[in-house]
Amino acid sequence: MFNQSKKTYQIAILGMLTAIVLIQNFVPVVGYIPIPPINPTIIHITVIIAALTLGYKNGMILGLVWGVACIIRAFTTPTSPLDILFFTNPIIAIIPRILVGFVAGYVYQLLKKTKLLDSISMIISAVLASLTNTIFVLLFIYLFYRVEYASFLNVDQGKLIGIMGIVIVTSGVAEAVAAGIIAPIVAKALKQFVPTKN
Repeated sequence: MFNQSKKTYQIAILGMLTAIVLIQNFVPVVGYIPIPPINPTIIHITVIIAALTLGYKNGMILGLVWGVACIIRAFTTPTSPLDILFFTNPIIAIIPRILVGFVAGYVYQLLKKTKLLDSISMIISAVLASLTNTIFVLLFIYLFYRVEYASFLNVDQGKLIGIMGIVIVTSGVAEAVAAGIIAPIVAKALKQFVPTKN
């Protein structure tokens, strides 16, 4: 009975978070902040919440949902030419998103075995997962599209790494701070409803 209740809980929470991710992807300004050239996102926070609450496997599933939705969005309602160029590539759109779920859940699982407070473990996991998304998206963009990206920004390729570093320090850190604050609060609230053995 306990295992069935826990499974039902996991399905319900994963379903709810999946719906939120889809809304964030397709409703303007809900999941992406329109600050070009690469729109910052808050969707990673929902994936991190799933990983902290349900474990890294479910976090990876939600990350995959995000990645696939990102590709569909890039094809159907792109907000800039860069969306069509970058996020129709499954490596850029999907792999970093799956890694968000993995890093958040796996790091949290490891930190729970230490003497750290649970809330601190969640914060560290959320921040690392958020930075994982930023770093890997920019890394893949540099590997596959550095010529096109430099041309779009009208800068020399040699200066592109510096510009990407600025993106990490600005929007990347802002996204990580937001994740470190919001994800643990929501995850702790959801964990209160986890079925327990009598």
